[in-house]
Amino acid sequence: MDKGTHFYRCDFQVHTPRDRQWHGERPISEEDRRSYAVDFIAACRAKRLDAVAITDHHDMAFIPYIREAATNELNAEGNPLPEEQRIQIFPGMELTLGIPCQALLIFGADFPDDMFGLATTSLTITPANASEP
Repeated sequence: MDKGTHFYRCDFQVHTPRDRQWHGERPISEEDRRSYAVDFIAACRAKRLDAVAITDHHDMAFIPYIREAATNELNAEGNPLPEEQRIQIFPGMELTLGIPCQALLIFGADFPDDMFGLATTSLTITPANASEP
């Protein structure tokens, strides 16, 4: 019988190479971004994470790649994971409100990708072009 309490291992402040403060190589091509996302999900799985929030500074452009990789993750036999075993991806942003004040804005895991633009527009954020590093 399910008692209703569950433990989930989560990291709710994760940055990608799109983050302005990222140090290291920046995947630029679609193929590079997809490859990074697959490696990222594999690293999350290795750390036994159940959920992550992608919270780049003022940007949400990398989230669809991470979501796609999580959705397409395969088990050891090469079969797609059932939805309940997939790593949950929460879209979000880290907002600089003033020095030294920052805040995390985390949406629900089911927040649609096509609403990201509305979120940034409502916050009067002009994100960098998604095709830029």
